[in-house]
Amino acid sequence: MMQSYADMEHVWNKLQEPARRGQKPADHLLLLSALDEGWKVVETVRFEPFTLTRVGAYLLTLFHPQRLLSNQMIVGRSEEIDNLLQEEDAIVVNRHTQ
Repeated sequence: MMQSYADMEHVWNKLQEPARRGQKPADHLLLLSALDEGWKVVETVRFEPFTLTRVGAYLLTLFHPQRLLSNQMIVGRSEEIDNLLQEEDAIVVNRHTQ
């Protein structure tokens, strides 16, 4: 049985967020928290370049296999995120626009 949208929001929103500012951006910490809670990066990851900074961001689709839920999030590009996506065997599209 599929869970309702409210249930999905509850599961996603209960992920631990940083109580105070750390050395890593909040989106990075949220992704790490999601992975720790059993979410998996699925489908292809779309790289979106920024025009001003040229750093860019990734649009991730995450799936929780036990709860049969999916969610999308945007994470700023960094060397650590690049390595994490490689460890997760994520396929990245649009990387040539870097």
